[in-house]
This record gives sequence, C-alpha cells and structure tokens, in this order.
Amino acid sequence: MSSEFREPPRGLRRRMAGLRSALPGSRRELLATAVSFGPAVGMAIILEMTFDVLLPVIPRGLTLAVALLLLSARWLRRRAVPPPLPVGPQRLPPRVEPLVGREAELEKVTGLAVERGLVVVRGVGGIGTSALAVNAGWGLAPEPERQYYADLRGQDPDGPEDAASVMERVLRTLGRPLGPAESAGGAEQEVVAALQDTGALLLLDNVERWSQVRWLPHRVRGSRLVIAGDLKVDTGDRIPRDVAVVQVGPLNADDTVTLLRSPSTADRIEADPAATKKLAELFLRRPAVTVEIRGWLTENPYVSMAGLLNDLGQEPHDRTLQKVRTMQLARVSPAARRLLALLAKTPIAEVGIDAATALAGGPESAVTAAMEELSRHGLTVKVRESRIRLVDGARAIAPPPDDPQAARQRLVEHFADRADRSAELLPHEEAWAWFSTEDRALLQILKEPSPAPWAAGPLWRIADALEVWFSLEQRHQERREAARALAHAATVLGDPDVRATAELRLCLTALVLGEPREAQRHFDAAAGLQSGVESWPAQLHLARASTLLAGGDEFAAVESSLVQYGQALPGGDSTGQATRWINMAVLQMRRGQVCGFKDETDQADRLYADALSTLVQALGIARQAEDVHAEAHARELLALVHWYLDRAHDAAANWQKAAELYERSRDRIGLARCQVHRAATLPKGRHEEAAALLRSAVGRLPATGVSTALARLHLARMEPRNARSECERGLAALAPWDGMVEPLQVTEIRRRLEDLRPDGPFTS
Repeated sequence: MSSEFREPPRGLRRRMAGLRSALPGSRRELLATAVSFGPAVGMAIILEMTFDVLLPVIPRGLTLAVALLLLSARWLRRRAVPPPLPVGPQRLPPRVEPLVGREAELEKVTGLAVERGLVVVRGVGGIGTSALAVNAGWGLAPEPERQYYADLRGQDPDGPEDAASVMERVLRTLGRPLGPAESAGGAEQEVVAALQDTGALLLLDNVERWSQVRWLPHRVRGSRLVIAGDLKVDTGDRIPRDVAVVQVGPLNADDTVTLLRSPSTADRIEADPAATKKLAELFLRRPAVTVEIRGWLTENPYVSMAGLLNDLGQEPHDRTLQKVRTMQLARVSPAARRLLALLAKTPIAEVGIDAATALAGGPESAVTAAMEELSRHGLTVKVRESRIRLVDGARAIAPPPDDPQAARQRLVEHFADRADRSAELLPHEEAWAWFSTEDRALLQILKEPSPAPWAAGPLWRIADALEVWFSLEQRHQERREAARALAHAATVLGDPDVRATAELRLCLTALVLGEPREAQRHFDAAAGLQSGVESWPAQLHLARASTLLAGGDEFAAVESSLVQYGQALPGGDSTGQATRWINMAVLQMRRGQVCGFKDETDQADRLYADALSTLVQALGIARQAEDVHAEAHARELLALVHWYLDRAHDAAANWQKAAELYERSRDRIGLARCQVHRAATLPKGRHEEAAALLRSAVGRLPATGVSTALARLHLARMEPRNARSECERGLAALAPWDGMVEPLQVTEIRRRLEDLRPDGPFTS
C-alpha cells in the first residue's frame, strides 16, 4: 500500500480541511479524508430504537435497538432548510397532429382509461405508441396543470432502467418525497396520495418491460394512468390479465400514403401511385419510418418513388429504418457526423449541451448547431429542451470516432467538475435540479467496467458527490450501487485506500438497511485494508462500534471503540464531539435496558440518569454546531430517557421536536422512528391513532431492521385480524440476524412475534 499522500481535488480541499485524522501518518490521513471525500463524513451512530409499552409482557428496558451509522454533512446542515423537491418535466409533449390512422385506437385508449383507471398502450418501437398515448392524454386531461409525464428511457444505452430507478423518476415527477422509493409499497402509496381525486393524468412513456411498472396501483380513484412502450414479455414478467391493453399495429397502406403526403411529396405520389402504394405496403407501415422517409424526400426533391423503392429494396425489410438513417447520415456535415460518432461511444445515452460540448471539445455554438442538424435529420431526438439522445439504431451506423479516449476523458472530467461544484451548493435549488437530472448519468459513468488510469481522480470525485446526493435523498439502494461501482474501480486501478472508502460506505448502507451480516463483511474488508487498530481514522472506529452493536451486546468493546473514536477526532470537530456524547448515551441506555430486563431496576435508573446528563451535554454541543441531525438524535434519545424516568410530558415534547427536525432535514427514517415511539406511548383508547402512525412509519422504514419488526409487532397486537400477516412481516424484518449472534432485543422481539402469531402453519 502506497504511503504517498495524493493532493486532493481542488474543489474538495476546503471541505476536507477539517475532516482529516488527527493521528500522524499519511496513509491514515488519506483514508480519513477518503472516507467521505469531503462533504459527507461517516461520523454518527444514529439510533434505530423503539420501545414497547402497549405490550406490557415485554420488559420495559428491552427496547432500545441496534445503533446505525448515517452520513453527517456539517456543511449541509448549517444551511437553510432545503427547498421543496424540484419537480422535473411534468407536462405532456405537444399533440401529434394529424394522428393518421389511429382514430379507433385513440377512442379505445381513452375509453379504457376512464373505465378501468389504468391502460397500457403497447407496440414495438416506431409503431406510434407514444404519439397515441400523448394524444389520448390530452383528451383525458386537457389542462396542463393536471398532466404528469415521464419518459422512462434511462442512461444505460444497453439496458432499461430498473424498477427502483423508475419509482424515483415517477415520484420526482409527481413532486412526492423519494424515501418511499426504497419499497414498492411505499412508492405505490405516494402515487395514490398524489393522484387520488385530482382528475390528473400520469403518462409513463417508453416503458420497456412490465417489471419496471409492476409496482404501480392498477386504479387510483379520480385519476388516470397510461403506460406506453414496447413492454417486452419475459418469463414471469407478463402483464396481468386485469390490466387493459391496447395493442398498436402497423398502419394500413392508405393511411401510410396519407402520412407520407406533404407539399413537397404530393407531386411524386400522384406521378407514380403504384410505386407509392408498393413502397407503403413493403416498407412504410411504421409511422416513424414514414415520417423519416417524408423528411428525406423533402430534402431530396429529385428522387422518385420508384427510385426510392429500388434503393430500399436492396436491404431486408427489417433494416428499412437503418437504411433510411444511413442515407440521412450521408447528408450531414462533418461536424455533425463527428458528434454522432462520439455520442455513439459514450457510456451514457442522453446528454445536454454542456456535456456534448465537453465531449466534442469545441465551442458551444458549433456543438449546438451540430446537435440541431442531427435532430433535423432524425438521427437524434430531443428528450427535453437542450438535451438529446441517439435514436434507436443510430449507434450501429455511426462511424468510428477519431479520438474516443480524449473525448471520453473530457466528458468524465466535465461531469466530475460539475458534480463537485453542485455538491458544494446543495441544497440550493440549482444544485438540486442538476443532480435530479444527472444523477443516473453520473452513476453510469462511475460503473465503467475498465476505467483508464487517468479516470481515477474524476471517478473518485463523482463517487463523492453521489454519496452526498444519495445520502441527502435517502436513496440507500443507489448509495450501495455507487459504492459498489467505486469499489470495482478502486480494485481495477489498484487503490486500496479508495477501496477501503467504498467498503466503509457499503458497511454504512447495510447498517441503515438493517443488514448486520453484510455490514460486518464490509467493515472487515475496510479494516483489512488498513494497518493496526491504533492507526485507524475516527470513522472506522465508529463503524466498528456500530457493527458490534448490530451483532450483539458487546458493550465493553463498543465503549473501547467510542473512546478511540473520540481520540481520533480532529481538534475543533464539534459535530464529532456531539456524536461521541450521543453514542456514549446510547451505550448507557443499552446497558440500562439489559439491567431492566434482569429486574435490576435501581441500576437501570442510575444508567438512565447518567444517559440524561450525557445527552444534555450532547444537545448543547449539537445546537452550538448548528447540526440539525445531531440535535434531532439527541432529542429523540432524551425523549426515550424521559419516558423511562416517568417524565411523560418531557418525552412527548422532545419527540415532537425531534420529529420536526427530522422532517426539516428530510430524514424519513428518523421521522418514522419517532412515529413508532409516539404510537407505543399512546393509551389503549387511542389505538386507531397509534395504528395510523405505525402504518405511516412502516412505509418510511427499510424492509428489514429492529424498528420495522417492532412496528409490525405493535400492529399485530392492535389489529388482531391482521396479526398473522404482521407477525410474518415482523419476522421477515429480523431475517438478517438468522444464524448469527444477535442483540438481546432482537431475540426477545423475535420470541414475542412468534408467540403472538395465530396458531397454524407459518412461513417466513
């Protein structure tokens, strides 16, 4: 392992200055900064904690659960409250006029949407599914304010977006919080909340597979959903029978001739109707082909219908469109042809003007002109203003670029620079909007299978920015995807320190998602890439404390790790100090709960009193540091201690304040924990209110974890008719601990779920 300390990227130097390990040694210093690469620091054991008073058979002191690591961004938390989520392009594209030969299909789509609520407009590429769906959408929701539109073509040129990415795109289009995109059920509930009784239309265009949209509700009262695209059929991925489908077929010959007609083609159509009809029957049954042929004939006024028929006859029928585009390519300028060649070799499918300019390496005005020329000749399509993507098949006809490596380097460095600057500006709306548009492009670039040596610095910066962005948005599956891509790149490029960073990020994500075994595996990998424990940076000590708590009640080892964490903190790190005190309080409370379980009540109360004093100190430091998350965690814990000490009024006040702070910082998991706490403390006469809080919480919590399991346990007790289902889900939430050492609370919650489930066969 190299001991040379690399100069950090210029844009990150200021942010990294206060984050470096106070311990000597360049390698340790590098990891301390590499853990976060600047803006986001793995620094806080955040509590996944719940407790039970509605089920008195569970000992009072049992319920503080596994500690977790979340990323804390001091540079973010000291800023103003984040603005509302910027909503992406929402309204329908313009109507296609005239929509030739689709009158019957248009009436059918509109009628089924009204009758059934959800309709699928299905057809192969170029057949006109998008045009039909858009025109139907205008009929269903003529007012733009009732229109929501999302084009689901992704940034991977070789594959469709996965369901999680589609959920994120849909929720962003609807202006809904993104946290529920972690689960299909949560995303479905948000769609219902956004559309119900609004008279709105949601149109999802260019859907490739049913699996992308399977999670959508099949009916939302008072609104319409239209899905358009190829929707290829795979084994186990068929459209359900209860979903209305309108299959779009080829145009008939007469409609094709009508669509082909224009002022510049009418004379030739009339001059040779036989050749025109044969041309239509053999080659022009897809509207996309007809429209492109019409444009080509307009630009080639001396080509007859018979001549075109002869030219197209030289190719197989299934390559007609490719032949047309090859003819179009021959007519574009060298600058446009070069841009097409470069676009065909990029790792992303869609670029804006700035990215295209970086790729081409020329002046923006010249690149803009080349983009317009390619679009005019049907070789690219405008996805939205100032953004283009190649049409299907254009990559196959593009000539080889003359400088692909230099162009790719310019593109990657451009995205790294923009990502770095935008991360500095978060949560300002401009930066938020940029990440909302480009995060999938950044992720696709980071996933380069064989990165070149020059890519190391830019890729690390892109990974850095994505860690900040995805953490802020609480999109943990995409955090994991980015960290895995970073680990792969670091392995290929031989950088063990960056590999350790990636492994630590994977550890943090696994802890957030309630996966202790995965967290331990990634922590071991990160620690194995470093030297002795005495030289670890602060973040690694904190990760060790978290993984220990997730895997059992090794309190002495956890306390040792927290002491080492405090010793490794750089001077003046007030957020780190607040974190240390918060986590010491966690440890005191966990010990108190074990004592409570053993009926050692006096000792438990002393430990709770000690935790209260520790938390008051932590709260003061957090407020002085203006760290919203640290204050929220401290108040959440204070509420819990107050409850244990029979101070119900103080507990309620602190939970309310903690919930407000979590909501302000968009921490859906923290807010959900507070909902579980509040539900657990409500009296029996308010079970309906408690159940509503719990149902809201499980929509925000990860699928696995102690909080999720305990919320299900509460619901099973309060709603006996659903006890079997809730117990099954609760046990599934504890499945990551199966076959491994687990904390006492996990064991007890598991036992209570098994005891509470109704008699009869049970499957997890």
